[in-house]
Amino acid sequence: MQLRRAAEIVNSEDKNVIVYYKQNPVTIESVDNNIGTAYVKSLHGNTRFEVDLEQLSEMYK
Repeated sequence: MQLRRAAEIVNSEDKNVIVYYKQNPVTIESVDNNIGTAYVKSLHGNTRFEVDLEQLSEMYK
């Protein structure tokens, strides 16, 4: 995923975008512009972690 798109998702109220990390749905909580990473939260638990933006993909409902 590109940095610009990840930032759009964070700032958007559109709930029709589902973001995946390793085929698991996550919520992007914030983006680090300096190093190209995102802080995400698992939808199926309370796990929070940092991932490279390249490891994220999106789908639409």
